[in-house]
Amino acid sequence: MNPPPFLVSFAATEQLLGALPDEVRNLYGAPFEALAPRGLPPVVSIRCLATLFGYSSKFTGAMYRRSERYYRAFSIPTGKKQRTIHAPKGALKVIQKWFGFYLAETFKCGDCVYGFVKGRSAVEAASSHCGADWVYSLDIADFFPSTPLIKVKEALKEPGYPDHGAELVAMLCCYNGTLAQGSPASPVLSNLVFCHADAELEAVAKHFKVDFTRYADDIVFSGTGEFPAELKSEIRTIIESNGWTIATQKERLAKRPNRLKVHGLLVNGPVPRLTKGYRNRIGAFGHLLDTDRVGPGDVERLRGHLSYAHSVEHYH
Repeated sequence: MNPPPFLVSFAATEQLLGALPDEVRNLYGAPFEALAPRGLPPVVSIRCLATLFGYSSKFTGAMYRRSERYYRAFSIPTGKKQRTIHAPKGALKVIQKWFGFYLAETFKCGDCVYGFVKGRSAVEAASSHCGADWVYSLDIADFFPSTPLIKVKEALKEPGYPDHGAELVAMLCCYNGTLAQGSPASPVLSNLVFCHADAELEAVAKHFKVDFTRYADDIVFSGTGEFPAELKSEIRTIIESNGWTIATQKERLAKRPNRLKVHGLLVNGPVPRLTKGYRNRIGAFGHLLDTDRVGPGDVERLRGHLSYAHSVEHYH
């Protein structure tokens, strides 16, 4: 689903403001005009948002107050476990898609962040660790569900959202008080919320003269020479002081001559490479597609794997 135009069905901000009642325009016109010229989705009040999308204020208010009613839940396999996805329905999904797309166009992450950033990829992130002697990797436990609504609201104030607008966005984009695992707005909002932790982790990497990348909740440090013993505790302190927890089962330190893996790719050589197991899977997927032995529902998924493998093998 493509996002709606920036002002949806209006040609200019003046036209939209003219469609608002005088009392609403007087209250919210200034913050609206402060956000829109900067490319930030102008969410400042329920009435403004309802007018923007052509929804009734009553319906928009209902999504704001009881947003959990406008989701559907389902599970997907992740390894040996099942992950519950809460995907927004209809009108709420349209708002989240619109907001997430235009915020991502405007918000600039740090150079260390590669996940959910236009023009950056896991392959590029992995490449910065090639040539390392060791790799220390970790994940945030339940990253989206452990990111509370209040953090989202406070983070939205930094680009310039007024208090009510920040609360409105946070309420519409969270599920039961946390970032929704399945919302199209959650990826960019997670980057926005995590940017202070990114800056602190980047400072630690600079202090120890090591490399650091983050792809979603996959955090990686690498370097040459000996692994600095104090690095682990410094990273843990930063993550926990910012309100998250490390998934201990996914915390790993690998050293040469053992294989070094970053964001799912091998970085022992000069460029990132696919693991042997993944290359075997790609060969099997290609054979299944060539012999038309794939169900219609799986064709795009397998083609996606092949496309990703091609991008890794031709990365320079």
